[in-house]
Amino acid sequence: MTTRIAAFSLAAPLAVVLALLWLPGLDRPWMAGPFHFYSVSVARLMAAAICGVLVLSARSVRETRILFLALCFMSLALIFSPHGLTTTGHFFHHVSASLTGTPWLSTVVAGLLATLSVVSIPRFMEGTRLRFPELTFAGSGIALGAFVGVSLAFPDWLTDFPTTASWFRYLLTVVTICLLLFASWRYFQSYLFTRLPAPLAVATGLGVLAEAQLALGFGEPWYLSWWMYHLLFLLAFFSVLAGWGIEILRARDAGAIAEALAMRDALSQLNRGRSSDVIELANQIENHDLDTFRHVDRVGAFAYLIGHDMGFGASRLRDLVLAAQMHDIGKIGLPPHILTKPGKLTDQEFSQIRLHPGKGWEIVRRLKGLDSVSTVIRHHHERFDGSGYPDRLAGEAIPLESRIISVADTFDALTSERPYRRELSIAEAEAELSRVAGSQLDPACVEIFLELLKNGKVSLKRRSDQVPDPVA
Repeated sequence: MTTRIAAFSLAAPLAVVLALLWLPGLDRPWMAGPFHFYSVSVARLMAAAICGVLVLSARSVRETRILFLALCFMSLALIFSPHGLTTTGHFFHHVSASLTGTPWLSTVVAGLLATLSVVSIPRFMEGTRLRFPELTFAGSGIALGAFVGVSLAFPDWLTDFPTTASWFRYLLTVVTICLLLFASWRYFQSYLFTRLPAPLAVATGLGVLAEAQLALGFGEPWYLSWWMYHLLFLLAFFSVLAGWGIEILRARDAGAIAEALAMRDALSQLNRGRSSDVIELANQIENHDLDTFRHVDRVGAFAYLIGHDMGFGASRLRDLVLAAQMHDIGKIGLPPHILTKPGKLTDQEFSQIRLHPGKGWEIVRRLKGLDSVSTVIRHHHERFDGSGYPDRLAGEAIPLESRIISVADTFDALTSERPYRRELSIAEAEAELSRVAGSQLDPACVEIFLELLKNGKVSLKRRSDQVPDPVA
């Protein structure tokens, strides 16, 4: 249903634009200065609102995708402002270069920033990536604000910007549409990974902006075809805000927007340079430095120890650790109030939790070269006696790596404070592992892990200082 609405939001206005461009008889003039002033004002306020919501949702602009996407909508809000403020008959009484040139600048700059928000940073550049993102964001805001000030103080300073030349208009139109469509397609791919409204809303909004550029590039000023790009700006921004509103209502947390938008990058980074990360992890494990690990890293560490004791090679250990660290990736998009609920989950809430192994499998299997890891993730909640989920596999039909991760995840859950119970001592956790061996857990994997604990290969000294983890 959601994708159908998005498709209609793109197809219907495109059909109208093409009809007005191809059937000149339909394209009538409409001189409405006051409406132009107010429609542009509303559009820039909506773009500013999108930027604000995104920054507040992220609580930080350190994530490259969030930074550039926020700057994309900031540029639309600020660079587009002089187009409305210099409308003839209000503050100005002649057609200025700021009136005619700023729409072109706003869309091409937005297209460039939207593209930067979806491209991967090459490995050789990782050491020099934006180290002060907050300053970058603030500095960009100051620069864009200065642009607005100059455009209003000197409304004809863009006279040499050749938007009156047909070749330049067509070239800029093609470049801008390509940038916006590329970014839109990448956000749609993110939607296919997450199935969450936030990236689909951005994909739809950027697609509509590309259609607006088509109307701007080929429409006749003050004719209906030209007015369409103003209407499409409003539709683009409304699409983003509406989609994000649905996301906030679903998750009951504004932070879900930034989480959904940044997820695909996080998945890609997990699959880059992982061998070096495994070496670092191995060094930390051997130095008994597990106390400061996050939940997924501790599960990865425990799984590594079991796999190493079983004689796994370097490549298999890499995949095991990767699967362990990604085992709960399917929880992305689950409402936070369920994941952090202090009491017992209702049957409906638990039914949502039970979906996460399958959803994690759907997400990870789309990543090149991670088919085997996706299968491990799918089955990490199977039980040895066949009563688990999602496929009720039993015994050795469950992938060995899944059985290992199940032991590691269970032990970490037992020894971590949860919203609904206290953490268990190591001795209590060992007793519980022994009790469920053969029913919930693979007894061979449990035996190996208990032996590792007995021999001091696992050192956990400050578990009471850990931040409580969400529901397992």
